[in-house]
Amino acid sequence: MYFKNESGRFAELLKKLDGKRVAVLGHVRPDGDCIGAQLALCRILRARGADAVCVNHHAVPYNLKGFVRDTPFFREEEFENDGRVAVAVDCGSLSRLGKSLLEKAFPQGVFASIDHHESNERYATEENIVVTDAAATCHILAGFCADLGVEIDAPLAEALYVGICTDTGNFQYPRTTGEVMELAARLVRAGASPAAISHELYEQEKFSKLALLQRYLATATLLADGKVAVAWIPKDAFAATGTTREDAENFVNYLRNVAGVKIACQLEQSHTGVKGSIRVSDDALRADLLAAKLNGGGHVRAAGFNLDGADVDRDRGRIVAVLLEHLREREAAA
Repeated sequence: MYFKNESGRFAELLKKLDGKRVAVLGHVRPDGDCIGAQLALCRILRARGADAVCVNHHAVPYNLKGFVRDTPFFREEEFENDGRVAVAVDCGSLSRLGKSLLEKAFPQGVFASIDHHESNERYATEENIVVTDAAATCHILAGFCADLGVEIDAPLAEALYVGICTDTGNFQYPRTTGEVMELAARLVRAGASPAAISHELYEQEKFSKLALLQRYLATATLLADGKVAVAWIPKDAFAATGTTREDAENFVNYLRNVAGVKIACQLEQSHTGVKGSIRVSDDALRADLLAAKLNGGGHVRAAGFNLDGADVDRDRGRIVAVLLEHLREREAAA
């Protein structure tokens, strides 16, 4: 079995959800693993006869919309809770689900959570299934399906493959193990098309996104003898290029891929403050611990933060100082 203990807990969770109306929630600014896990769990529940839907604070990104297919998927403003219990996937904290969504629709809290983030706060009231050494939340769900004999049709296989593919960097990151590849092969045999999925994920960019990337890369700065790279989205860039914050997702990887860079950080102004994305070159640098110093969290190599009330121009130096001090601390501890 892939996840012996956790698969049993998942089976019990499915029984607890039988007969309930369920809303499957994902985190703000959803990525492929978030959307894939939402779709997958929703389809698993609906196949058991449950009335399940997906709900997100933000819209499904344009390159992931094709994978939704016939799964009911609502944005926050389209959704009114009519007695549904909330199950969260791929989300490490309540705040990442969206404060307004929780206050409006789920003041009673979240019933269950399935996740792989090291910083998960075990916030669900009934069941927290957290596997921190998994490559993706869809890796966990794919393992559960294999362990429990859940029938996987083509749309379910596709959703699970999308999540695994995106959270492993298209099968390039260190957690791309033999087990992950075995599960991916199962999904391909069940109907997921690697070629078609990769085309949708990586080969359908908008030209306006290139203009945004140009403005972003123009701010790129190397510090600490090239070990730290920082870049930010200029405040007028989205309006000037006709893009949205969704288009800037994963720009930080351009910095991470520079030779010699150990810590990469992307900054942008949000409506509440400064949002940051962090990537590090190896586990010892602990992106999750770095993000925690800036009111965030995440994975060992990839994390994020939100500094409420901060300004990307005014406070950039303070944020950079935290990055540099963290590098010194981790290098001294090595």
